[in-house]
Amino acid sequence: MSTQSWKSIDPITGAEKETFSHVSPAQIESTISELHQSYQAWSKLKISDRQVVLKIFQTKLEAEKETLAKLITEEMGKPIKESTAEVKKCIDTISSYLAFDYSFLENQTVHSIYKESRIQHHPLGIIYGIMPWNFPLYQAVRMFIPPLLAGNVVLLKHSEVSPKMGQLLDRLFQGVWTESLFHHILASSDDTEKIMADPRVNGVSLTGSVKAGFSVSQLAGKYLKKSVFELGGSDPCLILADADLKAAAQMVAKARLMNTGQSCICIKRCLVDRSVLPQFLELVKAEFSKYKFGNPSEKTTDLGPLAHPRFKVALKKQLEELRKHTGAEKIFSLPHGQTENGAYVDAEIYLLNKNSDWLRDQEFFGPILLVIPFANSEEGIAIANSTEFALGASLWSTNLETAKQVADKIFAGQVTINDMVKSDMTLPFGGFKASGLGRELGVDGFMEFTQTKVISYS
Repeated sequence: MSTQSWKSIDPITGAEKETFSHVSPAQIESTISELHQSYQAWSKLKISDRQVVLKIFQTKLEAEKETLAKLITEEMGKPIKESTAEVKKCIDTISSYLAFDYSFLENQTVHSIYKESRIQHHPLGIIYGIMPWNFPLYQAVRMFIPPLLAGNVVLLKHSEVSPKMGQLLDRLFQGVWTESLFHHILASSDDTEKIMADPRVNGVSLTGSVKAGFSVSQLAGKYLKKSVFELGGSDPCLILADADLKAAAQMVAKARLMNTGQSCICIKRCLVDRSVLPQFLELVKAEFSKYKFGNPSEKTTDLGPLAHPRFKVALKKQLEELRKHTGAEKIFSLPHGQTENGAYVDAEIYLLNKNSDWLRDQEFFGPILLVIPFANSEEGIAIANSTEFALGASLWSTNLETAKQVADKIFAGQVTINDMVKSDMTLPFGGFKASGLGRELGVDGFMEFTQTKVISYS
């Protein structure tokens, strides 16, 4: 049974901060009722009218950009320069959605067994979003903007690590339209079943752990709700023998250490051709050495704490298991040099002599890079595909044709050549296997929370 209240924790010091309480059943009912009522009118607007309303929200978001960036850093410890970049990406993403061509939503006439058939796309209703703490603004924005534009309304449950972000988003949505399009509630895990069971809630979008995904997917199946899940990742990066090693090392460090290693799509496993392993290791260690730990509110800080002290405990235990099960050798460590009371951990590189089946279901959420050598590209591909995850992957080679052939064989939702994996509103984003179901972003993501209707006549 979930507790009725909890305290937020300062990731820098480990000290308790504010107390938050879960909503009551009456509050859940009133919120769903209000959103359901608003949906009746919102769903009937033209998409151009919805764009005008969401432009108002974007303007309010931009006016609060400094407040938003500071809140991200305060709640989950992200370095302020990355928090600022996250806010900017949200503003830019909304701009792109407001300028997007939505002709794909228009009625489409097709030839069929009837004299004429028309295909229509309609919104679903209330979409329940369960969002994580690691990109507390961007993950939420990319989840709720497409459904809103499609004519849905949104009920958001933010992480207990970042509740104030959910509350601030709720405030920013107040007054953007005559009725409520969006609400955030401090719901418990037990509340989620009550929400999912409500017939007025018609879809769910979750970004989080595999465990959370399995739990919510069972509810989505039980109550027959359309769903999108973006779950964990153990993204591989393949360094082929002909790679530009210096450029690859720079990008591996950047991709592994962004958000202090707390990203689903950052590189977790670096797979390196044995013929270039010694050179690459020296280069990537040198790149890691350039990063600076510090107070995340300072602009010179590259690496901050993990988002919560319990994540530090879990990561240290996971590293013990890594050494026990794989014989991994720690070949580099960048000490954090900060208080031990908070959630700081050292940035480390581990070398494995060979791949291990133990890694199959492991995702390292922190500034930890695993390096695994391979003998040839076929072995590298096999190692890349050997986990239960399949979110993103990247590879480095100066031979683009060879790289494309390798990319075709890697099982992942997105494969990037000579760059890191990034999300973009024009590209469908999501994974295979335990990394999720459905897609966010792009036309595919936009269509997830619509329903198709066919009208035919003879």
